[in-house]
Amino acid sequence: MKQGKSAQIKKMRQVQRKQKLISKHKLPEFSYNDFAGFLRARFYLTHIDKYSQETFEVASFFLDDVIAMMVNHNFTQFTSNERATVKLNEVMQATLVNSDDRDWRYFVLLIPVLYDMQQFLLKEGNVNARFVVQTSNFDINFWRMIVRTVLAINFFKWQGKDVAELMKNSNAIDELQFKFLLENEQDDDFNLSIIEETFRGTKIKIKALTENTDVVQSVELKPEILDQEMLISDTYLHQFKNASVKGVVSDNVINMLSAFHKGIAETYHVTHDSWDAGTLNHFAMAHLLDYWEPSWDSLDGIGGEVKSYLTFLSQKGALKGLGDILKGTANIDRYIDIVALNHLLSQLDLEKISKLA
Repeated sequence: MKQGKSAQIKKMRQVQRKQKLISKHKLPEFSYNDFAGFLRARFYLTHIDKYSQETFEVASFFLDDVIAMMVNHNFTQFTSNERATVKLNEVMQATLVNSDDRDWRYFVLLIPVLYDMQQFLLKEGNVNARFVVQTSNFDINFWRMIVRTVLAINFFKWQGKDVAELMKNSNAIDELQFKFLLENEQDDDFNLSIIEETFRGTKIKIKALTENTDVVQSVELKPEILDQEMLISDTYLHQFKNASVKGVVSDNVINMLSAFHKGIAETYHVTHDSWDAGTLNHFAMAHLLDYWEPSWDSLDGIGGEVKSYLTFLSQKGALKGLGDILKGTANIDRYIDIVALNHLLSQLDLEKISKLA
């Protein structure tokens, strides 16, 4: 589960102090959360003022996935006393290809980020005992071609096509990515109007949290019980925010968690003390965005706050069966992150996209 930015920065400083005490010939046991949190905090400190809020959040999502891919490609080295050699071009390409649950605008907004991401990880690798980066000179047109190809692949995936078979027996992907190209004298730009029209009405495929679409609903709650649920939720959410690291629990987080209280009570007639994994998963999939309007503020990692809040409620004696609930909602954090991101991206019109890209 990802930590908030303030917590990551605090953790980064602790890691830096510890590293000074450790022999340069012996690395401590690898902790993915510490490693990823350190890099995320470093990126936040060095890039938060460089981008628009939308671009920074997109960059932050991409960095999360790149870090995971770095470790996945070099797992043995990262988890041993070896310094991993990260082939960054391969890692970044694989990350883009695997991001098949993102709105098309996500990839376009990444273009001004990719060079900075390469340079950031290159510099971090020069001073980080865990890894070193191997890469080539940055070519913006090469990455635009990669992004156009990823967009074409995603389009056919979302149509239910067998992409491997399509690539083997036809030129459909190449032909579509060329349609997305708008050439000029200096650079290969995106033909945004063609891309928008191509994806209009196309439904993004996101892995479901549960295949069970039937949730047992209780007897409808009386109005006074609904009112009481919201009053209690306000109290708990206030306490949750005050108990967190300053700045970690934003208004965006509070609004999302409040939506769980209100939405589940109104839709399933269940109060917080009777929440279970099935209800939480189903609500996140079917109704969350009916009760919550996400904002770009502290968006990356927001889904992880659901589990933090469930743990908080359990500690307060306001929720039973925490272990089973956390086990049953193992993927709810990432699901909420992606759904909220795609929702906000879908609201960006071509004029806004053109300015940001």
